[in-house]
Amino acid sequence: MRQLLFLAVIAFASAAQGVSLSVDSDKHTYLIGETITLSVFGDDTGAATSYAIQGRLDYSGAIVNNVSSSQIQLVGAFGKWTTVSLPSYDDGNVAWSFAFAQYSQPDPQTADNLPGLLATVTLRAATLGVVNVNWNTTSSTDYLDFFGLTNAPGTSFTVAGPCDGCPNPPPLPEPATGALLALGLLALAAARSRST
Repeated sequence: MRQLLFLAVIAFASAAQGVSLSVDSDKHTYLIGETITLSVFGDDTGAATSYAIQGRLDYSGAIVNNVSSSQIQLVGAFGKWTTVSLPSYDDGNVAWSFAFAQYSQPDPQTADNLPGLLATVTLRAATLGVVNVNWNTTSSTDYLDFFGLTNAPGTSFTVAGPCDGCPNPPPLPEPATGALLALGLLALAAARSRST
């Protein structure tokens, strides 16, 4: 009997750990002016039902600018979830965007169209730097809540290099190529000095 109880506890814990949320950028490095696409993937496997989900991403408004956010409407056993508008904020220093905000009324439910893409947040690279994107877990009203999950990993990316449309300097040759080029030039100079 104790073994059955132990196995039931393990199975329940494993199912509860199935809920996950991730955010990924479409590239690791961007040029100034380029569009940055953050994709949010959700998995409610093993989740209890929920009345609402919400998630706000926080990042540096000094390095990127907000463009837009969109979310996939969840569908459960009782029908479609109700989506809510996705506000964003950027004061040139602090910036954030809601990635998703939906509720299920009158009954709580899970989502039949998860795991999968849940939301997309689009930003624009404004200046050089490293951007850390994190879920808000501290605000009393805008905290992360995804089927009971209240913390999840974020992502980071770099804005580097010249701006779009700026002239690019010619690429420097690799050291080995440069050495071969130097040897060739020395050989030509030596051959020329011998012939004169």
